Amino acid sequence: MDFLDDAVTKAKEVIDVVSQKTGEVVGVGKQKLDIATLESKRKKDFELLGMLYFEKVKDETVEDDSIGRLIVSITEKNEKIDRLKAEVNSAKNKRTCPHCGALIEKDSIYCSICGEKLVEEPEEDSAEPENTEEQ
Repeated sequence: MDFLDDAVTKAKEVIDVVSQKTGEVVGVGKQKLDIATLESKRKKDFELLGMLYFEKVKDETVEDDSIGRLIVSITEKNEKIDRLKAEVNSAKNKRTCPHCGALIEKDSIYCSICGEKLVEEPEEDSAEPENTEEQ
């Protein structure tokens, strides 16, 4: 019976050690997750800080050439992104409300989100004459 008691005692000791190690692994895993979460939040804060700084100085003369080049580069990318978004929206028969920025049907008279009356956008490459009758 001593053999069985020794085996059970050793098994309990092993289980205690494994539980302790598992707890340490779980603790380390949680700490790593906390670190990754904080780093992600910090990255978002840096991005927001950069966006706020960009908005503040984009129309000003900046003495630092590297910052000036970045502002020009970001402005050019913003313009390209806007053009590409307009092309995608046009292909989907959509447009952006100039008042609230919502994506709406191209032929909408009023914005379905903010309710503002929309001015008609001029048709590009339209072969048909414009209909001037009120509907």
